[in-house]
Amino acid sequence: MIHPGFENILEPRQSEVSTWIWASRALKTQVAYKKIPRPTPGSHKVAVLKSRKILQIIDEICVEENVKREEVERKLIQILDEIGYTKTLKVLRVLAYTLSKIFLKICSGVYVNYEALYKIKSDMGCRPVVFLPSHRSYADFIIFSYVFFFYDLEIPAIAAGSDFQGMIGMGEMLRHTGAFFMRRAFSNDSLYWAAFKEYVYQLVCNGDLPIEFFIEGTRSRSNKSMAPKYGLINMILKAYFLSQVPDILFVPVSVNYDRILEDRAFAFELLGIPKPRETTSGFFKSLTILKEHFGNIFFQFGEPISARDFLEPQISRIKYSQGPLHLHEVNEEEKRVVPSLSYEIIRRQQVSTVLSYFNLIALILNNNITRGQNLTGSQELNKEIQILREALRSWGATIFEQNIEEAVKECLVVHQNLVRMKEDGALGLVTNKIVVGHLDHNKLKAHALSEETISYSVPFMMLQIYANPVLHYLIDGALIVIVLRSVRKLDKDELYKHFYTLRAIFSFEFVLSEALYKMHFEQALARLSDRNIISCENDQFDIFKNNYFEEVLISSIQPFILTYYVVIEILLKLPGLSDEKTILSSVQKLLEGAISEKKIFIHPYCMSLDTLGNCLASLVTVHAVKKSRKDSMNVYEIDKDSVKKLKFDLESYIPSFHVIKSFDIFLHIKSKL
Repeated sequence: MIHPGFENILEPRQSEVSTWIWASRALKTQVAYKKIPRPTPGSHKVAVLKSRKILQIIDEICVEENVKREEVERKLIQILDEIGYTKTLKVLRVLAYTLSKIFLKICSGVYVNYEALYKIKSDMGCRPVVFLPSHRSYADFIIFSYVFFFYDLEIPAIAAGSDFQGMIGMGEMLRHTGAFFMRRAFSNDSLYWAAFKEYVYQLVCNGDLPIEFFIEGTRSRSNKSMAPKYGLINMILKAYFLSQVPDILFVPVSVNYDRILEDRAFAFELLGIPKPRETTSGFFKSLTILKEHFGNIFFQFGEPISARDFLEPQISRIKYSQGPLHLHEVNEEEKRVVPSLSYEIIRRQQVSTVLSYFNLIALILNNNITRGQNLTGSQELNKEIQILREALRSWGATIFEQNIEEAVKECLVVHQNLVRMKEDGALGLVTNKIVVGHLDHNKLKAHALSEETISYSVPFMMLQIYANPVLHYLIDGALIVIVLRSVRKLDKDELYKHFYTLRAIFSFEFVLSEALYKMHFEQALARLSDRNIISCENDQFDIFKNNYFEEVLISSIQPFILTYYVVIEILLKLPGLSDEKTILSSVQKLLEGAISEKKIFIHPYCMSLDTLGNCLASLVTVHAVKKSRKDSMNVYEIDKDSVKKLKFDLESYIPSFHVIKSFDIFLHIKSKL
């Protein structure tokens, strides 16, 4: 069954005689920003070399370093060759053909909300267009280009990390399909930094291709949204701030997978085992995925954002009408408005998320495991899926349309490495012995977990990865329920104060602009009331009655509250100045000990470095710790009084976990400290 508004772009490939005929068809592609004559990859490099900004920097370097101009120019050309994209139609055609064959082998479908994309396409041509996909897999940008090829859109100029560049053959293939490369760190190389910024500026001002980059900066190993990074979007907006383009259209895109190609690798990375370096041999080893099945891939193009409409009320561009343009940079006033735009892009990615039935199954299994209940039988599973599906759709979620029984059967095939129906008819996790092998402890990001702990934890980590996308729709309701279960009757203002406190603590865990806290609070109150979870009498809010959905809300947030609680307890015991690895290791070591005792179930996701890192980032924001760099390490100065206050705040919400019979977990952890 096709979900309304989506089409499966693999369907034509499934019935045609020759895929190569399609891949080699005559192309009449839509550009983002019409230019006459059309720019070329080489023309962008020439524009950088001739820009007044770069010429001025060359002069400065020659004086400061006492080197000849020719030497600096030669280095600049090498930098531009390292950065710049090329475009080879033959490579694009071969890639389209190859990807078609791969997708037909490993996927059921690649679904796109085509009406939204056609609307964006019809609006292209008069301004730069920037596509911002969520980043959940290395496959994102390759499949994204495939989607553009299908719909006769110019393949974007794609910002890619320089680690791909080192892959023999692969780096150049990516460059020939539109990738331009960015070093992960620029160090003190002022020429590289200036050249890269100017190159992006030229792409926006003088390019006709769409631009694509990941605003989160890196893949989300947790399958949740991450806080946006501002570097590249600042560079792109410079052309708008300086009035060199009339507008810039930003298009948020949500990319979702029934099964993420790297799900198992992500589980290891979240536990602190570093990812392998990208190599060509590693790529060919990854081709073993051709023997597996990954279900569906979903692309949902969200509502575009006009920079002019979004930013014009907040800034004035008139000041740049005088004086040489090359002397101007993005100023502090303009930088201050970038976060609100960036968070809005993330929000529109979130609301465009397409949930699969396995996301719901993962949430159900997690709920049962957290509550210590028996594994779910097929009839009970179908009933619980129906309850969640109805609730989540009423709360704004897009859930791919399928018959429940058929969806469960497909999930068991796609995720046979993680879940299976046992002999007694109950759905449970697949637990296999994992041989980790020798690990260099110096390269581990945290505690050296035992092989037994890793083997035990990986399935739970993977399960949580698939439950996480649902949390965007649950988090606000979960926080309100936890407050009311712990504090009981509250008026609206007092309830919002508690909600605000928890939202701020989890600001990096569940990404949302602070400006939207109040709106989300109001929406959550209405949704909880509609489902008879809370009631309001005499202006006092309280839990109306305990039901299944309330338990799901509480269990969904439990691992995160437990993790933050442990981090705070550890910070209170560590010296006032502690490095990051010591903090992470101490938390993981304590949790590993508690988990290995198996006296009480503690979700291994509590050891996730993603969550631990989010907690530290949040503590920095609320000034409970101060972060700095020392000897190439992150070091934290701990404000013990502020941390104690946060501990008090979190402890006040722990009584809510009586509902899911996990209050004893906190007592058990406390006894270990």
